[in-house]
Amino acid sequence: MEAETERWQDAPNGAIDENSDIVKRAKNMSRMAFSMYQFTKGSGTLKTTQDLFTQAEYFAEEANRLYKIVRQFSYQVPGFYIPVPAGAHKKELLEQLDKVPTHVQQLQFTVKNPTVGKAATFTKVDTVIHETKNLMSVISKVVTTCFVCATKYTLDLQGVGWNGSGGGSGREEGGSRAGGDQSKGGSSSSSDPGI
Repeated sequence: MEAETERWQDAPNGAIDENSDIVKRAKNMSRMAFSMYQFTKGSGTLKTTQDLFTQAEYFAEEANRLYKIVRQFSYQVPGFYIPVPAGAHKKELLEQLDKVPTHVQQLQFTVKNPTVGKAATFTKVDTVIHETKNLMSVISKVVTTCFVCATKYTLDLQGVGWNGSGGGSGREEGGSRAGGDQSKGGSSSSSDPGI
């Protein structure tokens, strides 16, 4: 994700804005996923399996937030009623975006599934890491497609916020929890995009 961001930053017209909610949330998710990966290597800020599972819950919540923001952005992308080449970008964006809720639900189900014993816990950790990797892969494709659309149609990524207006709702919801802050952000972990 970081490499993809740098690639777009180096583009001739500076295709992305570091203050965009899409960029901020994607980077936050990247940091969380990396923190979870470090756990599997015995390093990083996550020390226990419970820390890992809590981080996975936050990761899923952040994916839901990003889903909502990108859904708002998709309304700016020229749609299906224009010539095929332009409509193809919107179709690709929506196809990738529609995969997010499924991956979020799979991750949440895995995290909430109780385990007893060392072998079951190990399997759960492995599954959580696998589901996180799958979700991050989809998020990477979604964000890349957003950058492509923003560049091609000169759309403003900054104009999309948490509440669908300017730059967000005025309160910070996306602070990185990868640095060890395990306090609950007070948001729902539901993957229903209509909430």
